[in-house]
Parts: sequence; C-alpha cells; structure tokens
Amino acid sequence: MDIQTEAGTVATEITTEVWPGWTPRRAARIRLMLIDDHLLIREGIEALLSLERDLEVVGTASSIPDGIELARALGPDLVISDLTFPGCNGSTAVRTLCQACPETRVLVLSVHDSLECIRAAFAAGAVGYLRKDASREEMLYAVRRAVAGGRSTCLAVGDIVVQDWLERGGLREPAANACLSAEDRRALRLIALGVPTWRIAEEFGRGVKTVEKYRASLMRRLSLKNTAAVTRFAVDMHLLSHSEVDRLLAADAVSGSTAREA
Repeated sequence: MDIQTEAGTVATEITTEVWPGWTPRRAARIRLMLIDDHLLIREGIEALLSLERDLEVVGTASSIPDGIELARALGPDLVISDLTFPGCNGSTAVRTLCQACPETRVLVLSVHDSLECIRAAFAAGAVGYLRKDASREEMLYAVRRAVAGGRSTCLAVGDIVVQDWLERGGLREPAANACLSAEDRRALRLIALGVPTWRIAEEFGRGVKTVEKYRASLMRRLSLKNTAAVTRFAVDMHLLSHSEVDRLLAADAVSGSTAREA
C-alpha cells in the first residue's frame, strides 16, 4: 500500500470514528458545490477542498439562481454558500436555496459575523456558519460534520454566540419569559417591529396611557432596556416570522449605510 492510499484509509477510519453517521457517498467522495459572487474565493476554496481524498467539488456558481439550477441538476451533498449577494441579501439567500433543494445541506461562508446574521442563517436552514477567515481545519471539520448530520461553526463564530448567551444570562434559571401570556407576546412582537404606541393601543382597543404603562411594565419585567433589546428578545423567542426578521435586517443595513455616508 503506497503512502497516499494508506493516508486515505486512515482519514476515512478517523472520520467514521468521529462522525459515526458518515460514510462516503456511494463508496466515493462527498459531493460539494460552491456559491460565491467572487471568482477568486470560488477558485481558492475549490483548490483547498480538492486536496482531500474524500471531497469532490462538482460545481460552482456566482449567484443564488444559478446555484439553485446547478444544485438541482447535480444533487450535491452540501452547498457552501456566501450569505450576501447583489439583490439577494441576508438569510433570504439561504432560505431560497434550502427551499429549492431540500435534500441538500447548506453551509454558510461569510465575512459577516453579527449575531443577527448568524441567527438568521440558522433559522433559514443553514447547518453551519464559517467566517471567511476560518482555518482550513475548521472548514474541513464543518463540511464533514454537516454531511454527517451535525451542525457547527468556526471558533470565532462560536465565541460570539457563547459570549452573547452568557451576557444574556445563559447560566441563570429561566426568567419570566417562560410565563409570557399571548397578550405579552403580541405586544412584544409589535414593539420589536417598531409599531408606535398609539397604533398598539388601537390594536388592543385600549387608551394610549394604559398601553404606555403596560409596555414599560412588560419591558421592566423582562429586563429589556430599549426597543433594540425587545427586538433581540423577540427574535430569540421566535415571535417574528422569517420575513419580518429579514425586513428588520434590511432596514438595519440601510440605516447603517446611510449613517456611514453621512
């Protein structure tokens, strides 16, 4: 047995031991597809992955529509996709891909590492999230884990998620959010969406002053200091639909862009 064959055999044994559910598809390679609007990124990742005996890049695309068409034709095990594309930003790209190709798993590779983007990507159906400065080892681990049925992030993204969890009291006992009434959830959703108090009062059929007091009491009970905190809480508690989260992300991107231009 030559060195390369022996190395490949050892790699397969190690992979099977770490991820028991993993087996080479059709006793061959894991079939991968890349979607990114930058040619250099696509070529670089393809070159990196092609060095692995158990991985095979079967196609690449520069847009989500082209990627969907190619994925339907090739049936890859996993698609590695950017998060943002011209005209298709945020989790919309991931959700569109997952809905169009439900048998194919999606691993996000992005320059964005905000909690909003990470949450939205997983909520849209992604099974992993890597930053574009992730190491080769992190990417290979994420690829093989995704195909084996698991979820993963690179270390940097994992640190961000854990830090946020700790800051929000991840080690504390469950708070009052477990006792939210249907009315509380409805009010929090409207506040998170930026609906003004007078409009919420109309929705509830109550006076503006009454709703102002109720809103203040509800936010105090949940230790939410401002509307931004309410929005984050609403996303965490799944009080908003996917389309509502997408609109909030788009609005935040626009306001951030406007602020930078100013």
